[in-house]
Amino acid sequence: MLMMARETISENVSTTQAYYDGPASEIYRTIWGDNLHMGIPPYEGASLQEAMDNTNIIMAEAANLTPDDRVIDLGCGYGSTARYIASHYGCTVIGQTISNEELKLAQERAEKSDASHLLTFEWGDFHNIEYPDGSFDVVWSQEAFLHGADKNQILSECYRVLKPGGTFIFSDILVRRETSQADRERIYARLNTVDIWDHPDYEQAIKQHGFELLKAEDHSQYVAPTYGGVVSKVRENRSELVSAIGDETVDKTIAALDFWVESANAGKVGWGIFLAKKPS
Repeated sequence: MLMMARETISENVSTTQAYYDGPASEIYRTIWGDNLHMGIPPYEGASLQEAMDNTNIIMAEAANLTPDDRVIDLGCGYGSTARYIASHYGCTVIGQTISNEELKLAQERAEKSDASHLLTFEWGDFHNIEYPDGSFDVVWSQEAFLHGADKNQILSECYRVLKPGGTFIFSDILVRRETSQADRERIYARLNTVDIWDHPDYEQAIKQHGFELLKAEDHSQYVAPTYGGVVSKVRENRSELVSAIGDETVDKTIAALDFWVESANAGKVGWGIFLAKKPS
C-alpha cells in the first residue's frame, strides 16, 4: 500500500487522462466495447460483453437499488453501467470521468437511451468529488480506483458525499502484496498507474474510513479469462488497430496484455468486489 503525496494527484490525473484520451481510446472502443471492466460469465462460453454485462447485474443486485436512489458512478467510462442502472432501476445517475473521449461518447449514448432524463455525465476527479456532503444514496465504481494516486483520499471523498445509511459498492483490480517490484512495474506500466492495492489493503482502509464493510469478495479467477479474451480480440482486429494507432503501439499492447494474463494465472493480479455502508 503506497502513500502518495497530495501534490502528486494532479500529475496522476493528467497522466490517466492522457492514457484514456490517447491510443488506448481506440483499443477500448474497438475491443472492449461498451463496458470497461471485468466480466463474470453468466454461463459457459459467454462472450466478453455478456460477462461484463453480467457483472453490472450482479453488482446492482448487491447494491439493492431503488428508484429513489441518487447514484454517482466514479470513473464511468462510456456510461454503460450508468445507463443500465437508470433504465433498469429508475435511479438518477451521475457518471464522472476524467477522459474527454469517454465523456463525449457517454453523453452521445445517453441521448439515445430511454433513461436519458435520469442520466448526467460530466468531467470529474474522484480525488475531489465536487458535491456537498451527503449528496448520494449510492457511490459506485468499477475498475477505476486502481488509477488513483491517493486511495485514502478517494475513500474519504466517497464517505463524505454518501448519505448516512448509504451504500458504497466498487470493484477493482488487485495486485498481491508479495508481488515483486519488477513485476509491479510491468503491471502498472500498461495503465500508466502508480499503485494498485491488494484485497486486505482495501478491507482495512474501508473500515478505517468509517464504513461498515458488508462484503469483500475475491473474484480473481475471472481476470485471466477477461484479459485473455481482450488480447485475443486485439490479435483478431490487428489490421484495423494498426491502421489507427500503428504497429508499435499494437505490439506493446499485446505484450502488456499477455503479461497481465500470465500474472493473473500466477496469482499476482486479482480482482475484488466490495460492498459497504455508511452508518446511519
